[in-house]
Amino acid sequence: MRSLLLLFFTLFSVTQIFAFQKNEAVATINDRPISKGELLYAYKKNRPKNEKIQVDSLEKYLEQYINFKLKVQQAEKLGIDTTKAFKEEFEGYISQVQKPYLQNPISELDLVQEAYDRMKYEINASHILIIIDNANSPADTLQAYQKIDSVRNLALNGDPFEELAKKYSSDGSSRNGGNLGWFSSMAMVYPFESGAYNTPKGGISEIVRSQFGYHIIKVNDKRESRGKVKTSHIFLSKNGKSLESGRQLIKTIYDSIQNGGDWRQLCIKYSEDAQTKLNSGALPFAGTGELPDEFLNGAYSIAQPGIIREPLETSYGWHIIRLDAKQELPSFASLKDEISEKIRRSGRNQLDSEALVKKLKAENGFEQDLKLLETTIESASKVGLANIDLSKIGSQTIFKIGNRTITYEAYFASLGNANQLNSTALWSRYKTFEREEIMTYEDSQLTSKYPEFGYLLNEYKEGLMLFEIMEKEIWNKASEDSIGLAQFFAANIKNFPAPERGDFLVIESSNPALYHKILDSLQVNWDADVENQLKSKLDARALSALKIAKRTFERHELPNFDQKWKEKEVQGDRSNLKIYSLQQIIEAGYYRLEEVKGLVISNYQDHLEQEWVKRLRAQNRVKIDHKILKQLASDEN
Repeated sequence: MRSLLLLFFTLFSVTQIFAFQKNEAVATINDRPISKGELLYAYKKNRPKNEKIQVDSLEKYLEQYINFKLKVQQAEKLGIDTTKAFKEEFEGYISQVQKPYLQNPISELDLVQEAYDRMKYEINASHILIIIDNANSPADTLQAYQKIDSVRNLALNGDPFEELAKKYSSDGSSRNGGNLGWFSSMAMVYPFESGAYNTPKGGISEIVRSQFGYHIIKVNDKRESRGKVKTSHIFLSKNGKSLESGRQLIKTIYDSIQNGGDWRQLCIKYSEDAQTKLNSGALPFAGTGELPDEFLNGAYSIAQPGIIREPLETSYGWHIIRLDAKQELPSFASLKDEISEKIRRSGRNQLDSEALVKKLKAENGFEQDLKLLETTIESASKVGLANIDLSKIGSQTIFKIGNRTITYEAYFASLGNANQLNSTALWSRYKTFEREEIMTYEDSQLTSKYPEFGYLLNEYKEGLMLFEIMEKEIWNKASEDSIGLAQFFAANIKNFPAPERGDFLVIESSNPALYHKILDSLQVNWDADVENQLKSKLDARALSALKIAKRTFERHELPNFDQKWKEKEVQGDRSNLKIYSLQQIIEAGYYRLEEVKGLVISNYQDHLEQEWVKRLRAQNRVKIDHKILKQLASDEN
């Protein structure tokens, strides 16, 4: 959840602007400018490409953007970005996001085109893996190769691939006969992906080497891409409930929807997907490999957007799925940048370390007196490191990279407490030292060399700050302030109209005989305290076989119950062995807080945020240059 929210917040955060962008201030907050370029980049990032800019739309967006910047500035005032936890998380992000920029791209356009062409198809494959790693000796590596080769020959000669995977594969998928399900391009490491896509349906691949070891791949099936689907769902988990009770409850919810029940209300009330229930169960666009196959198969089977399919049971639980949109594979032009970014992050476009160092040397004017280095290393190997006279050699330059000078003293310091090293070891340690220093220099140049890198850092930092302060100022308060929540609900109760409902005691039994016994008893002699009534008439064993729960239902949720409700009425549902005892009728009016608490908390959060923004606006100096804003819209159309 945290990562999803951070992703959302970073869509608003733009402070590092590319060189070509204009820097006139369209607005200021406490004399800190929001440039035309900054606003334009943020605005376009959240809009379809080539969409014309309307002045009123840009003005509305600027107001939202100012609210965002006010929150970030407030986070700065509170020192949120100075805490140890914040710094550690941000530094962790830096170490990840800088990796693609510290590597060496090759033939990227060809790789992008190849990936897109592969995205047109999806593959169902199984594999067998023999693990090896970089620490393996040549003999161990050869032994692993010979083993996978012999297994491949068995498969080619007709031995069932499934059984071979169970017997020989080191991968966790061996339990499933090596089956990996369906996937498309960019889902697997590059060597494995190539092995799968280069093998015909029903065929077994050549031996594939990846960073995990040696693979052989059997391609079970291939199909054209199904594109992506956007769905919403109401989810019931299989945890903590019997199969029959889960099936019956999901059917009841589905029937309620079919009878006109409000999707959002039912989702908030029943769905057990905590991350989506307050947002009407909405899921992002997803394709093969991004959601479980069984869920996606159900979603793809829906003919058109707006249709709600009957409940689907998966290994996780039960889903009621509504199709919101379908999306075919976009054009190459529209996906090119996204694929390129994925390729850079995956590392499939990288040269080896030695080639990268060579490239960076050429780019940054690397200078070195190689003869002096050779002489120094040879001397150190003979006299020993303890006898090197650093007063003579230490301050001399071992190499220059860009505007940075590295001395021999730094190199010898990197050797630590080592005393006697031969020339081979000294050269090896030097190569490591040289590479690390060059990469450190390259790291220091990233924000100027790649402006988008600096932009990404600021984007993430401000998103992280916003998350922290929203959690502090809004989300925690809304969840923990029970008095404030109750007062807000009371003041806005007219926003929560409710039909007639009933408080029921629901008794569920897995034993038909016990079900009938209880039903007959309650229908003849109803007691307000049904639970104690049952305890007095049933033994412990019978009681342990019952599930008793208090539930509130609206009429449409119990279509089989009598149309005219009467308190003390008891009815049974033989299809699922449930007994419904109507304890109290709640007249039409307004929901109780506990019935719509999730929705009320969501509305309360919105209220708290609106009030907070009003205070921030009053406490800070905000100025907008409407003339520049209008000119910006005019210039971009």
